[in-house]
Amino acid sequence: MPSDLRKSAVPWAVAFLLLFLLLALWPGAQAGLSYQRSAIASGEYWRIFTGHFVHLNLTHAVMNGVGTLMLAVFLREELPLRYWWAVTLLAPFVISLGLWLKQPGLVSYVGFSGVLHGLLYLGVLRLLPVAPLFAGTVLALLVGRQIWEQTGFYDADYLRGLIHGRVMPDAHLFGALTGLVTGSCSLWLGRLHKQKVTGYSAGTGQSPDA
Repeated sequence: MPSDLRKSAVPWAVAFLLLFLLLALWPGAQAGLSYQRSAIASGEYWRIFTGHFVHLNLTHAVMNGVGTLMLAVFLREELPLRYWWAVTLLAPFVISLGLWLKQPGLVSYVGFSGVLHGLLYLGVLRLLPVAPLFAGTVLALLVGRQIWEQTGFYDADYLRGLIHGRVMPDAHLFGALTGLVTGSCSLWLGRLHKQKVTGYSAGTGQSPDA
């Protein structure tokens, strides 16, 4: 495998797509792995994480799997592996905590779409320094949609015919917040590293000890 591909999230996105499909074809996946409030309260804590990797049906799994792969391909430079994994591993816990606190009446939840939103926000935010106009426009549209999803005008049942369930806007919200925080931290760390290597600061120019 080429070294640049080994550093890319693309192979992992392919693996995730296959994992989603396998879990969608496994009859016991939802029962044993989904986010279920009562089961978690009874001590089945793994569901906090695993619930985001199982889906309502095969179509749901394909949609999220293909979306994950597309992000990995088209935002390859903006999704370095370390930040890809940071969001992928952190977002399930943030989303589950958010659902637990904000949706106490939610009985169960499955799906990777919340994590996918986190990866999308991460990639677009990291694209800002390279293509500020394009990335800023996309980010504004994403935030606008996020706000719309939180209003009564959003129809959470618009995909029911395909995925046999409702869309959960709050999963998207908490996933997006995870991506925004991770992306902001990555840009800040990148700026610090650049200043350390070059001795230049965007605000003050060359540092005195350069």
